Amino acid sequence: MGSYFFKIFIFCLLLFSFFVHAQEELIIKSSRLIKDKIVGAQTYIIDKDFIQSNPSKSIPELIAKLPGIKIKDLRGGGLGASQSIDIRGFGDTATSNTLILLNGQRLTNIDLMLVDFTTIPRDSIDRIEVIMGNSSVLYGNNATAGSINIITDQSIKKGDQINTSFAIGSLGKFGSYLSATKTKNNFSVKGNHNLIFSDGYRRNSALYQNNGGIEFSYDNQYYDFYLNLKSNNQFQELPGDVGVNTGNFSNSNGFHIDPRSSDTPADFSQNNGHQLFYGTSFDLNNSNTFILDGSYKYNKSEGRFISSALFPSALDTRISTYQVSPRLLSDLKIFDFSSESIIGIDFNYAYYYSDRMEGNKAWYKKYKASDLNFAPYFNSNINLTDNDSISVGFRYQWNWLRAGDMKDDSAYTWGSTGEQETIIKPDHQFAFHLGYERFLNENNSLTIKGGRSFRYPNIDERIGAGSVAATHNFKLSSQKSLDLEFGHKFLEDNLKIMTSFYYMRMLSEIKYDNATFLNRNIARSHRYGIENKIEFILNNQFIFSNSFSITQSKYRAGHRRDFDLTGIPAFKNVVDLEYKFSKYFNPKSSLYYQSSQRRINDEENYNVIQPGYYLIDMGFSGTVYDFDYSMMFNNILNKNYYQYSVAGNYNVYNTYPLEGFNMMFTVNKSF
Repeated sequence: MGSYFFKIFIFCLLLFSFFVHAQEELIIKSSRLIKDKIVGAQTYIIDKDFIQSNPSKSIPELIAKLPGIKIKDLRGGGLGASQSIDIRGFGDTATSNTLILLNGQRLTNIDLMLVDFTTIPRDSIDRIEVIMGNSSVLYGNNATAGSINIITDQSIKKGDQINTSFAIGSLGKFGSYLSATKTKNNFSVKGNHNLIFSDGYRRNSALYQNNGGIEFSYDNQYYDFYLNLKSNNQFQELPGDVGVNTGNFSNSNGFHIDPRSSDTPADFSQNNGHQLFYGTSFDLNNSNTFILDGSYKYNKSEGRFISSALFPSALDTRISTYQVSPRLLSDLKIFDFSSESIIGIDFNYAYYYSDRMEGNKAWYKKYKASDLNFAPYFNSNINLTDNDSISVGFRYQWNWLRAGDMKDDSAYTWGSTGEQETIIKPDHQFAFHLGYERFLNENNSLTIKGGRSFRYPNIDERIGAGSVAATHNFKLSSQKSLDLEFGHKFLEDNLKIMTSFYYMRMLSEIKYDNATFLNRNIARSHRYGIENKIEFILNNQFIFSNSFSITQSKYRAGHRRDFDLTGIPAFKNVVDLEYKFSKYFNPKSSLYYQSSQRRINDEENYNVIQPGYYLIDMGFSGTVYDFDYSMMFNNILNKNYYQYSVAGNYNVYNTYPLEGFNMMFTVNKSF
């Protein structure tokens, strides 16, 4: 009975905004933020100018300049392939706890496959919204650590336009981008093509990427719409790891002997896919706008792992995803308080099919899964006084998972396995947040926000890894988190200082267990830390930026209480310096430091510590004859380093080395 009244109460809250009094007009973007923020939360906006002023950096590398964010790079070679983003210290599960979106539509998958940032041309990006911490109210599953919404330029240009960009660099890097826009009255057609390839730093780490897209858009005084079609094709060689006291380097340090080596010299993967994004908005009146957008995505991923003489294998996975997201944006009066609100419903459906094969023989396992989500939500930023405002948000998400597998007894297997009965698992969750902001004066403000988030196990976590004799945990429980954060901002024209303190109390956190080759819900854990960003501009020429963060992720119960969770550095600092000397020549430099961390799988905190590292980049940029150019020299000290390693026995581990000194030259022009 209590659950029944609870649902009625939530339904009434969702309808409440339809009966309150309306106010001012809103500006529409492919965003769920109201005036670029959730009251109480730390939100960063990376604009187009910043993206274009750092052309040698991939999208994840740009985002990692913010405090509290690091990237994991498995293969090096730059350009963004095989890179993932970790917000607030989740290590190996970061891809499932940090939600990546394109124009408000999910790119994070139902499995562990990485979001491929190389399929998003940098030159098409208008801005990137980064919400630190719980943003599950707006986006639902996978947004426990935060969310990143990459928004492309969907504006109607005046006149016709052609944009070109070329990049060449060390290790055979090459990138080209070409886009064209044809506009007539309020209608425009945009087409783009993006080509990337690289020899890679490691042996057997070459990359080939080919993307294309076309967009139709229309805008008038009362409504607008867009339709975007994208296609991508990628071939990636897989170099594997470099062992220390293991494999080809038994009783020796392969990272020091030959960091460019490969223990999987014949493995590779290939991804092909296409995507459809669409959206429309209607101005119902001066204060209410209705938006309907959605997407369809299909991706086919094939992997061949033939370097292992003992267990050669292959993987063939296909994922289809459908999303529809209607919502209403309103500028309202609530009990005589001015407010801005978003009220919406998310519908997501994903179908997963995967063949697991041994060598060139028949498949031995086939996995099928479908995942259906339906979620109403709302968020309101309410102005209590000229200096005080709050945010209130809530989401209730219905989820139905259907999963099962089939086995071929005649095919080679690594042990006797039976089929799992197909299960249908309903798992309904809710998220909320409550934030408060107080303006102390025109430059200083204080914020506080608390809330609850959740994430469902992805299909790869339910399947597990290693020996197929292991029992798959299709009924793995969902992860929950209660979080609290405090913030202070000092903002003036030439100096900005933003500081956040956060605490996350995790329940049923999902993590891989290397003893059983399965994922499980570990003992209770928590995360806490400090994030600080300073931006200083002197005489409109000298620009200084510093991002610093302290991150702690630990068990808080069980025999590992107070042990560190793995793959998470405690300290990170990024310093950026730029001197705007003239239109033609602007020197810049960057220092990146990341401290030591526990290696992946070292849950008992037993193995030798993964060392920290620092990198120094230098270069210059400018404009000559209307050509924008940039010349960057990265890792000028030629440091040998890695961001990721996996522990075995004591002093036995595998590393994934990244490239030393390298260069990148870019040039672009608009016609």
